[in-house]
Amino acid sequence: MTFRRLLLLAAVLGLALSCSKSVEPGLYTVQGGFVRVYLDSLGNTKALMYRDTSALWADTVSIDLKEQKPVLKLYEAPEFHRFPANELYRNPMYRVRETKDVIYGRVVRNLAEDGERMDLTMDLYVPEDGGQVARPLLVAFHEGAFLDGDKRDTALVEWCRYFASLGYVAASVDYRQGYRRNVRSTDDAIFKALKDANAAVRFLLKRDSLLIHSERIFAAGADAGAVTALNLAYMREENMPEIIQEEEDTTIVIRQALLRGFDIRAAANLWGAIPDTAILHNAKIPVISFQSREDPVVPYGAGHPYEQDGREPEDGFDVLRSIFESIVSIFIPEVERHPFREVYGAGVIHRILKAYGVPSELHTYNGERHNLFLGEDGRIDYPTYDEIKEQTASFFASRMVVAPVSLHQDPEDPQLFVIDNTEVETCLWDIQGGVLLGKGDDAARVLFFPDAPVHSVSVSGMYISGLTFFETVAL
Repeated sequence: MTFRRLLLLAAVLGLALSCSKSVEPGLYTVQGGFVRVYLDSLGNTKALMYRDTSALWADTVSIDLKEQKPVLKLYEAPEFHRFPANELYRNPMYRVRETKDVIYGRVVRNLAEDGERMDLTMDLYVPEDGGQVARPLLVAFHEGAFLDGDKRDTALVEWCRYFASLGYVAASVDYRQGYRRNVRSTDDAIFKALKDANAAVRFLLKRDSLLIHSERIFAAGADAGAVTALNLAYMREENMPEIIQEEEDTTIVIRQALLRGFDIRAAANLWGAIPDTAILHNAKIPVISFQSREDPVVPYGAGHPYEQDGREPEDGFDVLRSIFESIVSIFIPEVERHPFREVYGAGVIHRILKAYGVPSELHTYNGERHNLFLGEDGRIDYPTYDEIKEQTASFFASRMVVAPVSLHQDPEDPQLFVIDNTEVETCLWDIQGGVLLGKGDDAARVLFFPDAPVHSVSVSGMYISGLTFFETVAL
C-alpha cells in the first residue's frame, strides 16, 4: 500500500470517528431556535429544543439527536464583563499642565471715560495622560467685591490644580472690575462680569484640543466670583434690572452676554449671593453652597452687601450717617441709599431650590467669617479649604450624569429590555437563563428558557463622561 493510500485511509477513518462521536453538552443554535444538549442522571445524552423566538419565554420540546440529526452550531454568548467602578472626578488621578495668561477677549475697561481697552485673560489647568475622553470644564471666578482680586489668588490656583488632577479642564478667569458708589454702577459691573464669564466659556468651547464636553460645564466662585458663577448658571436677559435696561449701550452689552449657547451642569457658591430670586425659576441647576451664618459681608439671608454689621464699603461705622439715612429714607428711594441692591445669600438660595425640587446642598459655618478659606492669620485654613473642595468635587461628580442608567422591561414588548439614556458611550449585555437575540445602542432583545433556575438581564457600561454603571433586572 502506497503512502498516499495510507493518508487517504487515515482521513476516512478520522471522519468516521468524528461522525460517530456524540454531541458535547452545551447550547447550540439551529434553524428555528436553540438546542440544549445535556447528560441525564444515567449519563445519557439528551436534548431540548427551545422554539418560538418571538415570545419572551421559549416553547420547549424534547428531540432525538440521532433521528433528527440537526445541524448544530455552538452558541457564542456575547462578550460581557463588569466595567470596574472608578473614582474618576473624585480622587486625583492626573498630572496637571498649566498655561498662564491666555487672552480670551478685549473689552473697554470699567470706568474708562476715554474708552481705554484691556485684555481679558485666564489661566488654564489641563489634565495630562487622560486619553481622548471628553473632559468636563470647570470655570472658576475669584473674589474681590467687583473692585479687585486676581485669577492667581493662591486659594483659587490650588482649587484649579486640584480639579484638573481629577480630570477637569479648569480655568481661573479674570473679569472686569470697578464701579462707582451707586446702584447703576455696581449693576453695570456685575453684569459686565457676567458678560466676560459667558465669553470665557464660549472661548474655551471653541478650543478643540482641550476635548471639553459641551454638556458638562461647571461653575464655581468665591464672593463676587460666586455671584458671577450663579449668574452664569441662572441669569437670563429678562431678569436684567430696569436700571440697566434704561441705558441703551448697557442693554446691548447684556444682550451680547446672554447669547450663550451652553448650559451649566452645576455650580459651587462660596459665600456669594444672587441679585434676584426670580432667576431661580429659569433652570434646574444643582448648587452647593458654603457660607457663615454670621457672614459680615454678604448676607446669609437677604440684605445689602457690607451692611450686615452696620458698615458700608470704605466708610467705616458712621453713627451720624446712619441716623441721617434713617430720617431721609422716607424721601430717598432705596436704590439711591445703597451702593448695592439687596441680594440673597446661601440660606435663601438653598430654601428656594429645595422648594423647586432642585438638588441643593448647603454647608453652614458658625462665626463671623466671610472668606472661609482663610484663617485669622490671613493664611489658607487647609482643613476647611480641603473639606470644601472635596465636598464640591463629590457634589459635581454625582451630577456628571444627568440621569443615571435605569434598566427596565418594555411594557409593550416584553422581550425588549431598555436603558433610556443618551449619555451612554458603550454597554455590554448578559442574559442568565436565556439568550441574547439582538441588541442596539440602548436595548436588548432576549429569549428566556423556562426550565432555567435563574432569569435575569444585566447591563454594564460606561458613560460618555468616563463613569461606569451596572444594572440588573431579575424576573
